[in-house]
Amino acid sequence: MKPFLHAFRVPFHELDPGGVLFHAHLFVHAHEAYEMLLREIGFGLNRLLKEGKLAIPLVRATADYRHPMHLDERIEIALQVREIGRTSFGLEYRFLHDAKCCATAATTHVVINRCSGQPVPLPAGLVSGLKGYLSEGT
Repeated sequence: MKPFLHAFRVPFHELDPGGVLFHAHLFVHAHEAYEMLLREIGFGLNRLLKEGKLAIPLVRATADYRHPMHLDERIEIALQVREIGRTSFGLEYRFLHDAKCCATAATTHVVINRCSGQPVPLPAGLVSGLKGYLSEGT
């Protein structure tokens, strides 16, 4: 399946003293791509917050920096769904500049009842939307 694509330009305020994107900002941009994916499949965080029943907290995040990303470079994030479980799902991100993989990241999210804080089964519409971006071999 094709990945969900989200792009950004490396801003000055996110550079480290060496002039490259500070590694922690990978997670900021991964989260932006995640939010856009959810919006695309009809589960935008704004909708979930307004409904007040469910939340989808991040429970795990990892990243590997492979190549520096510099000021004003256009970075494309290719996001795919790594796995879909009963109450959770995993995402994988590739940060690309001119088709070169500069970084990878992975996140795991759990759907919970906002009142109890307990995990609940993924809503059918969320599962359906996520399946559209399953990585090959999943």
